[in-house]
Amino acid sequence: MNSRAETLEFLRSYQTQLHEARLVSEQLRELEAVITRITPYLGQGVQVVRGPNLHKLEQSVERLEALRGELAQKLDAAAKAQARVVVAIELLEDERTRQMMRARYLLNKTWPDISRMLDTDERWLRRQHERALKCLSLQNIAPAA
Repeated sequence: MNSRAETLEFLRSYQTQLHEARLVSEQLRELEAVITRITPYLGQGVQVVRGPNLHKLEQSVERLEALRGELAQKLDAAAKAQARVVVAIELLEDERTRQMMRARYLLNKTWPDISRMLDTDERWLRRQHERALKCLSLQNIAPAA
């Protein structure tokens, strides 16, 4: 990544990957909760699902397995991208800038949150962010295979 625009695009892509992984994880938790509520009754011989509802349960279990696979892929991709981001941030010279970049890209904080956290003016943070983007050397960090 040679330019600031490419670096920013990579960081945005990384944040999108994290967001998508969170959404899939949330869907997975919701579906697991439904299946968990039904499962105890199945072992007791209680017929809680019959007819078209049995088909819905089967579909839910299939969807659960598909979501687990999708989540694993998204988490793997996000973890690889995050490893590159962590190394790039740690290579920045200024500790305060590293704190800002960690908060922004690893903790997913907003500019007002970071401003309060670092007790710093938000405009200064944004200017410092622009400088940091120019200094980030993601191109020197090999993508994880």
